[in-house]
Amino acid sequence: MLQKELIKRLKKELPGTSVHQEFYPLRSYEVDASKYRESAVAIHIIFYQNDIELILIKRSSYNGAHSGQIAFPGGKAEVADVNLEHTARRESYEEIGIPIDNGICLGKLSPVLIPVSEFKVTPYLFTHDVFPNLMGNQREVDEIIKCRLSDLDTYTKKMFQDIEAKAGLMLKNVPGINYKGHFIWGATALMIHELNCIMKTL
Repeated sequence: MLQKELIKRLKKELPGTSVHQEFYPLRSYEVDASKYRESAVAIHIIFYQNDIELILIKRSSYNGAHSGQIAFPGGKAEVADVNLEHTARRESYEEIGIPIDNGICLGKLSPVLIPVSEFKVTPYLFTHDVFPNLMGNQREVDEIIKCRLSDLDTYTKKMFQDIEAKAGLMLKNVPGINYKGHFIWGATALMIHELNCIMKTL
């Protein structure tokens, strides 16, 4: 069964930076990870025969580093959070209305460092038989996007686009995936690529 195989694989050494680097928006940079703040995102999935459905969000426009970007629900760890899995669950509830106890945690992917906002993001995978009713937080979420992992195949759909980032900085030839007019890049693309790489080995 695909779910059992994925659980076993997530317990082993993950591809991590060896595959992340294929979708880095910057060609090279140095970071001091000790200064980064802990955060987490949730990858909510439903298994189909040889594919999975997942949930993305388009973040609202605001005066910040991740304005309008395609992402997984998530955010920074709060003092009251029991652990980072709880952070991912709490943020899912706050952003798209998934109850905190909804979904079985299968494991986690490799952490991703985001230099522009100095977050260390850990992605957690949660499986569902069906997704609960979803409701986007009007302040934080412009759109909830359901799609199949095959729609985001990082092996066949990788493309490059110039991106206007924080403070008018223009990033040239940023790798990402285009899905129905949404360009998915940065940390989200890194996470999708690692998940895609893992799923293709099962």
